[in-house]
Amino acid sequence: MAATEDRGPDDGRTGRGAADLPRLVISWSIVGIPLIYGVVETIRAILPLFGQ
Repeated sequence: MAATEDRGPDDGRTGRGAADLPRLVISWSIVGIPLIYGVVETIRAILPLFGQ
């Protein structure tokens, strides 16, 4: 077997973790806000089925 280097879990990353944070927040907002709205509207729609 050939000798290989031990690589850590961060090898291969660009090291821009703080720079990616705004893009991450925007991306999750684009997905999360409509998802939360849909869940709330679904709960509002099914409450009459349970007599509340």
